[in-house]
Amino acid sequence: MLRAGLVDELRLMVNPVILGGGLRLFADAGTVPLDLIRVRPFESGNVLLYYRPTP
Repeated sequence: MLRAGLVDELRLMVNPVILGGGLRLFADAGTVPLDLIRVRPFESGNVLLYYRPTP
């Protein structure tokens, strides 16, 4: 959907956890350029990141 231009905004919630190494969630998805447009921190330590696809 990102590659097709059907997404206006992407919101990602980041939970600060130290686990070591890991696997990519969408390893075969490739990459799409995004611009960070807003950051909303919470008292719990979580951070909400707002991205917009780069035109």
